[in-house]
Amino acid sequence: MQTEISTLIQAYIEQRRQTKLDEIEKKKNVKNGVSEIELANLNELAQIAYQDFNVQAWLTSAAVRAKQISLATHAVKFTHGSAKGSNILALATNTDAPYLDSSAIVTPAVDAVGNAAALDVAKLLQLDDGDATLAVYLSQGDDHVLRPLASSDEQCQLWTDGLRQALEVKTPSSHTLAKQIYFPIGDNQYHLISPLYSSALAHELFHQVQHSRFSDEMKAARDARKKNQPSDVDVVRYPDLAITISGGSKPQNISQLNSKRYGKTYLFPCAAPNWQSQYQPPMFDSNWFDSREVGRTTYYLIKLLAQFLVKVKPLDSNIRIRQRRDQLADQILDSILTLAANHQAFSQGWSENCELSSAQQCWLDPQASHLYSGDWQAEVSRDFGLWLNNRLEKASQQQLMLGSEALQHWQTLCHDAIREAGR
Repeated sequence: MQTEISTLIQAYIEQRRQTKLDEIEKKKNVKNGVSEIELANLNELAQIAYQDFNVQAWLTSAAVRAKQISLATHAVKFTHGSAKGSNILALATNTDAPYLDSSAIVTPAVDAVGNAAALDVAKLLQLDDGDATLAVYLSQGDDHVLRPLASSDEQCQLWTDGLRQALEVKTPSSHTLAKQIYFPIGDNQYHLISPLYSSALAHELFHQVQHSRFSDEMKAARDARKKNQPSDVDVVRYPDLAITISGGSKPQNISQLNSKRYGKTYLFPCAAPNWQSQYQPPMFDSNWFDSREVGRTTYYLIKLLAQFLVKVKPLDSNIRIRQRRDQLADQILDSILTLAANHQAFSQGWSENCELSSAQQCWLDPQASHLYSGDWQAEVSRDFGLWLNNRLEKASQQQLMLGSEALQHWQTLCHDAIREAGR
C-alpha cells in the first residue's frame, strides 16, 4: 500500500516536470529559431526544472505551500468570492439520512480552496491508491506513506506536518461576508450559525443533471422513447432547474471543483406546493380543449404567445424567433399534458358515458383505446392546432389571422409531445 502511494507521488511529480520540460522544448523549436542568449536561458530553465521537480525538493516546497489551500467539502467563498472564513472538510457519511445532504453521499468529492497557484498540492493530496487518498492517510496520522521518499525521519515529519495544514482548521472563524444566522434557543439566548455551501453536494448533483442531459445512455433512452421502442434505461428529467454562476469568468478563483463545473450550480425548485382542487372527469365537453380548466390553465401563456407573434409579425422569420415561438408553445403543451395526466390517472373506463370525441376519449382514458381504429394522436393534435389558432386570434384581438401553415406546425408539436409523454 505504501509503495503504491509513493509510486503515485513519484509519477505525479515526474509528470509535472515533463510538462514543464515540454513547454521549454516547444519554445526552443519555434519556426524561426532562437538566439544563443534565448537558448541559454531556456537551457537554464530546464536545469532549474530538473532541480525543482526532484521528488524530495518538490515535496518540501509542497509542504511549505500547503497552508495556502484547504481541502474542503464545504467552502465559504461560494457565499462571497472575498470571504476569508474557514472551510470545512466533512467526510462522515450517513446512508440512512432522511434528508438529501452531503452526508448522504457515499464518496463525496473533495474540493480545494485557496491560492490557485498551489492547486498542484491539492492534486497531490487527492492521489488515490484504491484504498484511500494521501489526504485520508495523513488525516488518520499515517505518516508512513511518505517515508519511502524521505531521506530521514525528520524530513518525513516535516512533509507530514506541512501537508496536514491543508486538512486542518486550527482556529475556526467566520467572516463579515459569510452568511450568519442568529438562531433563538430561549431566554434571550442565541446560537450564531454560519451555514456553508456544500461543494461536494453541488458536484454530485451537477454530474447527475449532466448525465441526464448529455450522456449517451440518456440520449439512447430518449431516442427509443420518441420512436416508441423499448429501453432498459429510464428517461430521467429534472424540470424547472435554475443555474447560479460562481466566480464569473474565473471560476478557478472560487475552488477547484467549481472550475470543473464551469462555475455552475444547479438549483432544484423548492417552492411550496400549489393547492389543487380535486379533478373531475370532463363528462359534458365535446372538445376538452374548450373546457374551463384548460382555458384557465393556459390563459396567461396564450396571451404571452399572442403578444410575441404580434410583435414579430412585421419581421422576417429567423431561428431566434422560431425558437422563442416554439418555447412558448411548448409551455402551453406542458400545461395541457399535465392536466391530461390527471385525467389519465382516473379509474379506467370513466369516459364510457362522456360526450368527448372518440379520439379525445382514447387520449384521456387509456381504457378507451378500442373506440378509435385510426390515428387518434393525429386527430387530437389537429384539435389542439385548431383550438390554439382560435385562442391566439382572440387573444390578439384579431391582429393575428393564422391559417393552415400555423395549424400544421402546432399539430406537429402536439403530436410529438403526446408521443414523448408515453401516449
